[in-house]
Order: sequence, then C-alpha cells, then structure tokens
Amino acid sequence: MEAHPVHNDMRGEHPSFVFTSAGDLAFALRTTLAGLAALYTAMWLQIDTPRWAIWTVFIVSPPVRGNALRKTAARLVGTAIGCTVGIVLVALFPQQPAGFYVSLSLFLAVCAYWATLQRGFVSYAASLAAFTSAIVSAGVSAAPLNVWQTATDRGSATVLGVMFALFASGVAARSDDVPGDLANRIRALAGELLDWAARQLQLGKSDQPKDAPLTTKILGLADTCTNAIAERPALNWVKTWIVGIPTALLSFQSAVLGIRDASRRGGATAAGVLWTTDAIDGVAVFLRSPSALDLPSLRRQRATLAELCQASGARAPATKEILDALAYLLAGLEAILILRPPEAAPAPYPRPTFVAHRPHAMTNAIRAVVGILLGFLIWDVTAWSHGIVFMILITVALVIFVNLDDPVVANLAAIIGSTIGCLMGLAAKYFILIRGNDPLNLLIVLFPLVFIGAWIETKGKLGPLGVVMVISLLLMIEPTNPQEYNFVNDANSFIAIEFAFVFMVLVFSAIGAPRKGTERIIELLTRMRKLRLDARFCSSRPECLGWETRMYDELQRLAAVTKDPGHRRYGVNLLLSGLKARPAVGSASAGFDEN
Repeated sequence: MEAHPVHNDMRGEHPSFVFTSAGDLAFALRTTLAGLAALYTAMWLQIDTPRWAIWTVFIVSPPVRGNALRKTAARLVGTAIGCTVGIVLVALFPQQPAGFYVSLSLFLAVCAYWATLQRGFVSYAASLAAFTSAIVSAGVSAAPLNVWQTATDRGSATVLGVMFALFASGVAARSDDVPGDLANRIRALAGELLDWAARQLQLGKSDQPKDAPLTTKILGLADTCTNAIAERPALNWVKTWIVGIPTALLSFQSAVLGIRDASRRGGATAAGVLWTTDAIDGVAVFLRSPSALDLPSLRRQRATLAELCQASGARAPATKEILDALAYLLAGLEAILILRPPEAAPAPYPRPTFVAHRPHAMTNAIRAVVGILLGFLIWDVTAWSHGIVFMILITVALVIFVNLDDPVVANLAAIIGSTIGCLMGLAAKYFILIRGNDPLNLLIVLFPLVFIGAWIETKGKLGPLGVVMVISLLLMIEPTNPQEYNFVNDANSFIAIEFAFVFMVLVFSAIGAPRKGTERIIELLTRMRKLRLDARFCSSRPECLGWETRMYDELQRLAAVTKDPGHRRYGVNLLLSGLKARPAVGSASAGFDEN
C-alpha cells in the first residue's frame, strides 16, 4: 500500500475553497464512485469478501493516469506473487502454524528490505506481495484445504478493483496531449528555477538565503516524467532526453549556488556574474512567455543559447555547466514535442540517483520478523478469535509505513484514523443499515463515509490516515449478501484493529526508533558529510552527476525536518564543497571560481 504524494500531476494546487481545492474534491468523488461500483459488482458476483475490491480501488487510485498504470501493473504483479507464496507456505506447513509464521515472517522481511531499498514500481510490488501473502494465507494456515478458494476469491476482488481504478483514472484526464502537458509542467518548474537563480545572482549582493528550495519539486519531476512515459509509450523514443531533465536542473541549481558563493568570496568577477545572469534571463523570458510552446520559437531559443555557449564569457566551469543544463533542458522540450531526438543534440544527463540506506532496510526487515512472530505468539497464547484481523493489520502497518522516516508518528495517526473509521462503521451499521438489507441502501450509506476518507487521501502526510480510516470502516461494516449483524464480533474486530496499531507503535519504537529534532538533523548532516567524501572517487561525468543527485536527495530530507536557515545553509555548503572536490570530468563543473 502507498500513501499518495503531497502534490501530484493532475490536481490543481490553488484552493477553490478555504480548506480544499476543486481537484481534491473531484479526486475524492471519482475514487468513491469507482470504489462503490467495484464493491457493488463484487457483491453481485457473490465474491465472499467484496470489500477487497473497494480497498484495491483506494490503494491503486492516484490522481495521475500514468501513475495509475504503473501502480496497476505493480498491484497485479505483487498480488500474483503474494497469492503464490501464500499457497506454497500453507502447502509446506499444513496445520503447523509455528513453521508457517516463521516462513511468512522471513518472506515479509525480504519484501520489507527490498521495498526500502527500491523506489516506485519495484518497491510498491514488493510491499503488495507481502500484504497479499498475509491476507491470503494467515487465516487459513490451520485449514489448508481453503487456501485456494481464499486466494482466488481475494485475487478476483483485487483484479476487479484494479479495473475500476483504471477506468476512474482514465476519466480523470484533462486532455490526451500527454507530451504537451509534460512539456508545460517542465517549462513551469524550470521557469520558477530560473527566477530563483536570477535572485541569487544579483551581482553578488543578493539577500536570498543560501538554500535550494526547489530540490523537492525537481526530484519529484522524476516521477512525473516516468508517469508520462508510462501513459504515452511513444515517449520511450525520446526517453534519454526526458529522464535526465531533473538531473540537469539540479546541476544548474548547484552551479548558481556556486557562482553566488564565489562572488561573495571575491572569486567571481561582476562582469562574469552579470553575463551569466543575462544568459539565464534570456531563457527565463522564453519559458515564462504566455504563448503556447511551439517548435519554431523553441529552436530559435536553442540557437541563441548555442551562440552564447561559444562566447568568451562561457568559459568558466560553473557558467558552462549552467549553459549545458539549459541546452539539455531546451533539447528535452524539443524532443517531447516532436517525439524524436532533437537536432544538434547536446550531451545527455543521466536520470537522478537516489540514496539507498541499507541499514534502514535491514531495520525494516528485522521489524517485519519481530512484528510477525510476536504477533503470532500473542495470537497463539491467547487463542484470540480475531487474531487474523490483528495479524493482517500488523502487515498493513508494515507495508504502509515501510519507507517513512518516522513510522511511530504514522502509526499514532493510524490509531486515530482507525478509531474514527471503526466508530463511523459501527454507527452506520447499527443505526442506519440495520433498518434495511438492500445493497443499494448500503452504497448510499457508504458514500459520504468513503468520500471523507478519499478526500483525506489528498492531504499529503494525512493520506495514510484516510486509507486506514476506510479500511477500518469496511472491516466494521463487512459488506456481504445479505448484511450480517453481530455486535460481539464487531467489538472484537474493533479491539483487534486498535491493538494492532498500538502493537506496531511499540515494535517501531523498540527497533530502530527514529531520531527526532536535533538528533535527526545531526544524523542527516553526518550522512551528507560521509557522502561528500565519495566525491573524490567519481571517475566519469555520469558518476559525478549521480553523486550530486544523491546529495540533493539527502538535502531534501534535511529541508523537511528543519526550517533553520543555518542548518540548511550548512547542508548546501557540504554539497558545494563536495562539488569542488570532484575531479574535472567532462562538462561537470569541478569548481566555481571564475578567476
């Protein structure tokens, strides 16, 4: 499972109301209708656990069509692997719960480890494989003859949910001009970056803080580009000129910070800074133009930039890096528009490289083993009738929060979300649904409750709370044909849900408890210092650029935990000192002094 990002490619950022935007409401409405349609269809097909269909819609549905395609593929792969592993484990350990849960915990540990190291499709598929194997096999390990029926039942509900989520994502599209939309999004972000650069280079007198405020947006552009390629496969023809755009923008950002730093120390001439600023302003005016991006004007701008690259003022390493990055940006926009390699193509940039923290991955693997085995021990000792709900929710917590820096806070939020969802479900079930057993009545009652959960999913860091709320709501109501009412059973489910998240708070706190405040800042700065030392061993331009993007990956984590300009400035200084220590390779700048 995966929380939706803070920003996405299809929702508007400007609020239509005080507390939300029209795009948020449209996403919530679309997801709710798709989920309820999947639930109703699953009930019509007499699937034993129809709630898995609506759960899948919530898990798969992002506000971006390309992301939906990638998540759908990951969901199907992860579900297939999870079902297969669940069936195999039950077959290997029939009515041997100890052996079964030891093997299951090891499999979940591998999934948690891999999901932490990887990003995107691979991470999501690993998480879903872990989750699916648990829901397929955990409840039938003592009754192996039921495992095939359970796997096909829940697998069918999952596929049904995937189909409805895909349909909803297709309805969400604002236009079919995916290349044009991608080019405009890149153009807007690049224009914002160039405006920032102009403020930084005010003849060495800028009062702007030495910061890299657009780093998170630039790194997020990597997912935007990947989503667009997934949505419009024709973009694969020019993939080389798309995936490196975030790296080029980050390199541009570094060079601007370096020139600004050198000018403060007297290492850059006023004439050199002014020349660089004029070159940036020329491209910025073009990108900010209100007219639509067209090929003739784009090629004229590329020709103008090529002339600047031949001028004497372009000889300084940092200035050359700025011009190279701008040339690649314009070439990438041309390639997107014409869907073929650009004319007079500049040297390509590699895709961004993100930091893989193996110690954190190992911590998550240990958490998975300990959480599952201790959970099973509690279930076995107490002979808890609702232990299966407890075990599934433990797996949910491991899957949702595997990549978060602070899973303890996330689990505390999940406790709040599950409590709200359970109370809403109990109230709806015993005060409204009990008056009528019509499935249409069920959908009418569920609509506002599910809509609230879908709307919360659009709220960035609160996204997991909305997911957990919907899961808990549906666990309480348990939509079936006909609807059943057993308050003692529902009360036990409530206890199991709450205890699962409380239990995971204890597990996450006891094993690799996340650092907070000053300790977290020191940890990130220490990692950046260690990474800075690696700059000396870069032997090629792609290695240098990959090192630079990894430093920015750490820098965005630092920016997320502190607003202190001193800490952020120190992080930027670590980046710049590492750039100066790099060997001069290709067009990657080894230093920033103009003299």
